Amino acid sequence: MNRGTKNAGTNKGQRSKRAHIRVAHERTMRSGKIVYIKAVIVNKELLDFEKLSIKERVKYCLYFSTPINNVAYANPKPITQGLRVGTAFSGIGAPEWALKQLGIEHTNEFMIEIDKNARKTYLANFTPKQTFEDITKINYNELNDIDFFVFGSPCQSFSRQGKRRGLDDTRGSLIYFGLKIIQIKQPSYFLYENVKDMLSQDEGQAFETIKAAFDELNYNIQYKVLNSKNYGSPQNRERLFIVGIRKDIKQTFNFPQPLSYIPCVNEVIKEGEDYSKLLLKTTNIVPRQPNPKTDIKIVAECSHLNYASDKRICSTNGISPCLTKSGSKTRFFDAKHNVYRRLSEKELSRIQGFGDEYVFPVANTHVKNQLGNSITIQVMKALLKNLVPHLLLNTQEETYIEAA
Repeated sequence: MNRGTKNAGTNKGQRSKRAHIRVAHERTMRSGKIVYIKAVIVNKELLDFEKLSIKERVKYCLYFSTPINNVAYANPKPITQGLRVGTAFSGIGAPEWALKQLGIEHTNEFMIEIDKNARKTYLANFTPKQTFEDITKINYNELNDIDFFVFGSPCQSFSRQGKRRGLDDTRGSLIYFGLKIIQIKQPSYFLYENVKDMLSQDEGQAFETIKAAFDELNYNIQYKVLNSKNYGSPQNRERLFIVGIRKDIKQTFNFPQPLSYIPCVNEVIKEGEDYSKLLLKTTNIVPRQPNPKTDIKIVAECSHLNYASDKRICSTNGISPCLTKSGSKTRFFDAKHNVYRRLSEKELSRIQGFGDEYVFPVANTHVKNQLGNSITIQVMKALLKNLVPHLLLNTQEETYIEAA
């Protein structure tokens, strides 16, 4: 008896220190039948998030509070007036800038961005009602109510440029904090953006887990990889977009069709701008014949460099490779002026659709970083036109790039 009592006491003590508690979660099926699903609830005080499995992370976000099925929707109909907008991993505010360019009435309810330089740039252009830094340290119930939520967790965990640890990477798993915001604030719409390689991470298992989480939150989702070159930006930038519409809202959505015209980099080069400090030394430049079938026209290489992405020199008669946070690596042959050079920060801003009015109060290095991490404005505008067409003030065609 003493032996049994001792074991029972030890087990009880061990159970009290566990971070996971198994419970039965009530779920009403479409047929009306009530079933009980075994779920893992996480004790926040004992949580070591990095050690949780993918499924446990999903359940941390979805089951820690009242199930979404038991919550009355605050906005059961499509939005007919201004949008209340909130963003996480806000960067420099691509959704807000796109809404402004389209003339859609909206209020900027909150932004969440941990990078201090990105925050500085964002706040130089927008005045959100609430500003937060670390998404993992927010009381989500204190966030303002929203109709539209945009987020895109760090892409390094899924990109081929990184280690591709996916949801097992702390940065990749940050998506679940975005799911928590969706669960609590119940926006009418959400938009999630990331690199296209997210689809193939862990042979597609990571994406299937994320899709299941969105479905559990009671949203109909559609997803598609869009390339910025097809929507008015002279850049080869493929990104995955997931659009969610709450299931009680009877509204259809179709992804925007590609434009018939693909612009070239020449269209962001303005006459009269000083590019003397951007010129390249021609000593190690070796000309080469471009491939006429590709939109990126590689016309020369820097022979002293090792990596193909560093060596290539692209003609401005074609489009730009994908702008990354290390945008300084991009080299061009300026066909307008017949010189080899880098593009200026203003020209990079035009490629990404921010134009000349957007304010960058930070060093040029940070500007390139911020533009490389941003959603392309031209793509964001095309998505908004199809998601909330009833909020557009007019239907006139947009000028996507400031021509020379």
